[in-house]
Amino acid sequence: MTEKNEYTIRQLFAESLAVDAAKLAMQYFDDLDGLKVESKNPRDFVSIADRDVEKMIRKRILEQFPNDNIVGEEGGGNKSDSYWCVDPIDGTSNFLSGIPLWGVSIGYIEDDEPVLGAICIPLQDILLSANINEPGFRYNKQFNLKHGTCQIPTMAMGQNTHWNIKSFREVEDIFIQAGFECVNYRCSVIGTAFAALGFTHGYYEKCTNMWDVAAGYIITQQAGLKSKITHDKNGEMLTISIFSDQIDSQTAQQISDK
Repeated sequence: MTEKNEYTIRQLFAESLAVDAAKLAMQYFDDLDGLKVESKNPRDFVSIADRDVEKMIRKRILEQFPNDNIVGEEGGGNKSDSYWCVDPIDGTSNFLSGIPLWGVSIGYIEDDEPVLGAICIPLQDILLSANINEPGFRYNKQFNLKHGTCQIPTMAMGQNTHWNIKSFREVEDIFIQAGFECVNYRCSVIGTAFAALGFTHGYYEKCTNMWDVAAGYIITQQAGLKSKITHDKNGEMLTISIFSDQIDSQTAQQISDK
């Protein structure tokens, strides 16, 4: 178990690293015509930008914490009792399309639970971080005790290639019947960050990966939202639910049953 002050050290390191990683990603974003795009599977893309940003993140982590394990979306890695969990460019489809809704996610996991993390969304001027021992979160290096307040009933959902469309629509319909607008930013980092900042009432996604949501989970949890991660029976894919108090227990249970 990491010591209390060590969480803060790692949180601030993750915050600084996320900023530098976003700066590197921006160099590619500013010259998208020069990027070669590959398809990992239908509707799931990758480029040299993703790989180079992750390489830089891995290098910096190992310089600072040489004994730590790292799991990244592009480079893989071995899970352990504790490890860094990295998504170098979450929202790659947006990134490659020139849409400014993407970001860097750097989380740290202990016993399968995110305990600290940082998110940088450069084109929205958003930098968020949190750790499990300090209620509240940091927003652009300023401390915030709790999440913002959303005035319009809005729920963000994360669609992906693993979550079948029938199930997605069933969950979406539950939110709509409960009186919420539903939005999809095609980026977990955006969905979780916007929930923490109070732009929406929460975020929900099935069949996703830890690197997509590790940092967002701990940030929204420490911001006071009801954040939960559940693993599938194989322990590979997971579901993340982030709900404000405006999501009543009946709606939450209906969603859980799906």
